[in-house]
Amino acid sequence: MLDFVRSSPLFSIRRLAFGIVFTVFIVATDVLFVHLQDIQTTADFVSKVAIHTLGAYGAFTIMALFNQPSASQ
Repeated sequence: MLDFVRSSPLFSIRRLAFGIVFTVFIVATDVLFVHLQDIQTTADFVSKVAIHTLGAYGAFTIMALFNQPSASQ
């Protein structure tokens, strides 16, 4: 079971870490320069990062599932 989880395209620590770094960069850029979202407190920042990280992780996971090499090749 542990080998299946390690090789499964559904679970990836690297994808999650990349999603967190990517989202923190985007949300911090918005807070410091763009001001599209009304983020005033640290709790707002953390909630936006958590929500957008889940979305980014989901998108990266869907891309990984559709990018699987086929067995017939």
